[in-house]
Amino acid sequence: MQEYTALAREVRERLGRVGSGLALLVQRREDDFLALGAELQDVAMRVQDIAADSQKLNHIASGDTVRHILEELVAELDAMQTLCHVDDDAADLAMLARARELVHELSKSIRDYARVVRTLQMLGISTRIESARLGSDGRGFSTLADDVEKLGYKIVEYSDRIMQQAKTLDTLAEKAEASTREMHEMQRECAYSVFSSIRDNMDTLHEVAEGSRKASEDVRGHTTDIAASMGRIIGSLQFHDIVRQQVEHVEEALADARSGLEGSPASSSASTPEDPAADEAVAVELAVAADICALQQAQLENARVSFSDAVSTLRRELTAIAASVRGVGQRTGGFSDETCLGEGCGGTAVLDHMERSVTEIATRMLTLAEQGERMGHVMVEVAEMVAQMSAFLEDIEDVGDEIELIALNASIRAAHTGEKGKALGVLASSIQRLSQDAGESTMALATLLREVDGVAGQLKTYATAYLDSSRVSEISAELEGLTHGLREVNGEAARLFARVGMACAELAARVDHAVKGLDFDAQVVAGLSDAAGDMGGMAASLRERVPASARAAASHRLSAMRDRYTMEQERVLHGRVLGGGHAAQDAPADGTGDGYGDNVELF
Repeated sequence: MQEYTALAREVRERLGRVGSGLALLVQRREDDFLALGAELQDVAMRVQDIAADSQKLNHIASGDTVRHILEELVAELDAMQTLCHVDDDAADLAMLARARELVHELSKSIRDYARVVRTLQMLGISTRIESARLGSDGRGFSTLADDVEKLGYKIVEYSDRIMQQAKTLDTLAEKAEASTREMHEMQRECAYSVFSSIRDNMDTLHEVAEGSRKASEDVRGHTTDIAASMGRIIGSLQFHDIVRQQVEHVEEALADARSGLEGSPASSSASTPEDPAADEAVAVELAVAADICALQQAQLENARVSFSDAVSTLRRELTAIAASVRGVGQRTGGFSDETCLGEGCGGTAVLDHMERSVTEIATRMLTLAEQGERMGHVMVEVAEMVAQMSAFLEDIEDVGDEIELIALNASIRAAHTGEKGKALGVLASSIQRLSQDAGESTMALATLLREVDGVAGQLKTYATAYLDSSRVSEISAELEGLTHGLREVNGEAARLFARVGMACAELAARVDHAVKGLDFDAQVVAGLSDAAGDMGGMAASLRERVPASARAAASHRLSAMRDRYTMEQERVLHGRVLGGGHAAQDAPADGTGDGYGDNVELF
């Protein structure tokens, strides 16, 4: 009796110490766990913020805004290049060259027409001489000589005026030809040099936009995965509550064992030292305590392994998240500084070049437009001058008519003078022939002037087709607005890339700090391990010292304990440790099954 009584006292004390230690073990780490939970919640919120920025970034980079701006840029550039179109046939130059040829032919015809003047002058002198020789019979010829002389002066005047305007027209055509060549050269430079450069820039912008889109989708995909992992981690933090519950159940079991030992006959003042029934009762309580210790050893070992595995898994997952976050930061690194779309991937540098090129094109196009307008004015001058020259046709035709009239008068007068006016008849015939020559020259001049007029009209048509400076200014403003809009979108994407990259760097450091501070599991695991060792030691010691009969009598006492368990694993362990006579008959060997009513599975 004394042996069991002392043993019972010793077991009660040991159970009390173990129970007290267990009560403090998890409780002391409560603040650490709460701090961890708060830190992980902060990490989770940061992850959500990064995910939101990644979503925004993806919307900007993959949305319709950039694509629409690029399409508008292409359309406006096409419009401006159409304005800057080079006439490969150079029809305007050919027309100007033809105008100059006609002017030169006109000058030659006028010089030929001048011969009519010299002939008239000679005929006038001859007529005056013959009139003087005839005396009173040649007085009418004197008047005829005056008419011939006046007509000669008139032809000289008209010829000089036409020749002068022909020279001016030639000068204008030469100037227009030179300006047109210069304009064509500027058009070619715009069309083939500047526009080609802009097209290359547009290709680069498309590549940059595609790179940004892919990078943003990559970032968004990774941040979504990180957010999902973080959600699982937050959800897994219940392991602390589960282990705490397991430890509390162990404490309750140990308290039950102590209560049983305290309520045994050995501890009662009514028992006698030589009371066999009391000895048997104490032995049974010690056997019950042995089973409880063995069972709680298993429960504590399970709690230790579960807790250790959960914390190790938490460390691994947090470390993996930190690596993933750093990976996202590296993916945004090429986009995160002010030159993010510069030399590294081409965007800002290309936009700068685009804006410079657009400004350069606008300046050149405005210059071309102004030059085109000046050309238009020159062509108008040419057309007006040709119109004036065409008006001379009437004067020239009048001259021809006058020559014919003089020739007719000369023939009539020569006939009236009879044999005396025979010489004058010869002069009249010469004037008649001159009239025919003048008519042919007049027709040639008229043909040339009409052709010049037609060329001038065509040149005027070309002039009206030259650049309109208002349209150039309008397209230039639209191009500048589009490049500015693209720069704004680009800047917003760059800022988001930078923000995501910075947030990832801060988050990775925060997760590293959380992992580094995750060390409270060592003390908890060591405490659970020590308590399990104490339980195992007491169970082995008691089973050696308590008779088999007492152990058999105690086996049915622990069946009710399984109803306290809220976790399947606790019930499975109960059955495994205590054998088929207890919970094992209800729980399958693999730990599955639901033969426990409404109990909740937590782990």
